Amino acid sequence: MNIFSEFFLLFILFITTIFSTFFCIIGLSTPGWYFDNYRNLFCDQCPKTPSSLAIISMILLIICIILLALLIARIIDQQQIFLIRFIIPSLLILSTIFLLIALTSYLNFINPNHGYSYYLSIISFLFSYIASLLAVFWLGTGGFLSKTYSVDIFIENR
Repeated sequence: MNIFSEFFLLFILFITTIFSTFFCIIGLSTPGWYFDNYRNLFCDQCPKTPSSLAIISMILLIICIILLALLIARIIDQQQIFLIRFIIPSLLILSTIFLLIALTSYLNFINPNHGYSYYLSIISFLFSYIASLLAVFWLGTGGFLSKTYSVDIFIENR
């Protein structure tokens, strides 16, 4: 994979992760979770599982954004890139799992009527899932940002 296409893939992954984090933050901060007595996800009578898992997911997404920004800016050394190639998809997959558990545990508490914050968190889950799929694809292609050669250079030198 050449540097341009890997940069493009990382940039799309970066933007998708930013969208996921953006919708996760909006979903957590808005009061549209419950229609009846509970307007906020952090109310006293509400279960703590959805809010805590959504916060953990948001923190993991922010860590992924920081790592992706460091990769795109080429601040990370070659030895650390190998490790980060496995960390980013793992954190994104964990983030989607935590978001999915948060949404399903929310469903166990509330009636079928949902507010707009619930749907914003579903959008966040979808973007996080797409970002994790892109990260796994990037991991599978095996490209490095700091690679200065390709297979074509080896073929030309023979």
